[in-house]
Amino acid sequence: MRSVDHIMGDADIRPALRLRLIDQHRSEPDTILLEELGFCRGQARIDLAVVNGMLHGYEIKSDRDSLCRLATQIDFFGKVLDRATLVVGERHLDKAVEMIPGWWGVLRVEAGSTGPRLKTMRRGQKNPGQDPRSLVELIWLDDAVALLEKRNSARGIRGKPRHVVWDRICENFTLVEIAETVRNHLKSRAANQAPLQLS
Repeated sequence: MRSVDHIMGDADIRPALRLRLIDQHRSEPDTILLEELGFCRGQARIDLAVVNGMLHGYEIKSDRDSLCRLATQIDFFGKVLDRATLVVGERHLDKAVEMIPGWWGVLRVEAGSTGPRLKTMRRGQKNPGQDPRSLVELIWLDDAVALLEKRNSARGIRGKPRHVVWDRICENFTLVEIAETVRNHLKSRAANQAPLQLS
C-alpha cells in the first residue's frame, strides 16, 4: 500500500495506463501499442500510442510534471494524431483541461490504495485538423519512394532530399490514404523492433 503522501509520477501512471490499454484492445490482433513515439522530425514525442484503425496518442501529465511544454505538444500532436487523450493528475487537471482542444479526451488520475486509478472525464473525438505533410514524415524514405512507385509517381525522385519525396506524396495521395499508409508503416516497422504488443 502506498503512503497517502506519495505524489504520483510518470513511473506510477504509465504502467497503469499501459495495462488499461492492453485490456481494452486485447482482442484486436491488428492493434499495437508503442511507447515514446516521436514525430514532427523529433520535435514531439507522445508517451503511449495505440495503432489500429486510428493513431491514438496518450500524453501523461502527472502531479510531478509541469505544463510548460503542453501548449507546444498540443500543436504538434494536432498535426499527426487521429485522436489524443490527456492523462492528468489532480494538481494540473483544471488548467490542463482549459488548455487542450475540445477533441481531446481526458483521463483523470486518482490515488487508489494499490496505485493510480484512471477515470474517464471526457471522451475524445476525431481530430479535425490533421496535417498530411506532418503525417507523411513518419514514413521512412525508402518506403516513401516505394509508395510513389506504386502510383507511378516516382519519376525523378530518387536521390532527392526527403522533403521533396514527402511533398510528392502529398501531391498524389489524400489525407486518408496517407494516414492509412502511416499506420501500416508503424505496424510493419514495430513488428521488426519488438514493440509492446497487446498480449
